[in-house]
Amino acid sequence: MKLNAFYKIASIFCIILFYVVALAGLLSIAFHIGYLWFPDSAFTKSVGPFEPIYSYLTLHFNEQPRLYDDPSFIRLSFLNVVATFLFANLFLWLLYRFLKNIYKHGLFVEQNVSVILRLGLTFIILGTAYAYTDELMTVEAVARLEVTNATISFSSLYYIDTLLSGIIMIIIALALRTAVGAVEENKKTI
Repeated sequence: MKLNAFYKIASIFCIILFYVVALAGLLSIAFHIGYLWFPDSAFTKSVGPFEPIYSYLTLHFNEQPRLYDDPSFIRLSFLNVVATFLFANLFLWLLYRFLKNIYKHGLFVEQNVSVILRLGLTFIILGTAYAYTDELMTVEAVARLEVTNATISFSSLYYIDTLLSGIIMIIIALALRTAVGAVEENKKTI
């Protein structure tokens, strides 16, 4: 019984996070639209200079580099933001549904198989897109750094993590499908 309360609270937390992330995503997408198509508008000027978000790296420049004025880099950042927030929101929504299903019906139901399959596909498609575009942005920014007395090279394949995570989730969903079938068969024989 105590776990049912945990699943209910966790599902409520996921749906609240879903709406918070959706709002943050819409604002970030609006900022990027302003930087891309309305760079001289009052809205864009009120936001300040363009500063992309990097996942695993913090870059602070004394002056804004020319790279941040490049429309192709802003488009890449826009794609990254869209993929990031779609990934995060879809993940939170599916996790909410999964936890809600466990709370109401238990783990071994066919609905959870489809939710975990969708989670796997979300990781493979949107997670990999987010991680790959983030890596492209980071490589481009690091390449523009001028460092004296050292060299910097950045090579990351962390988008493979999301790809493998998605494949593992699909394997878990297929295993859960087998378990659901066994539970259903067991119910019919009793």
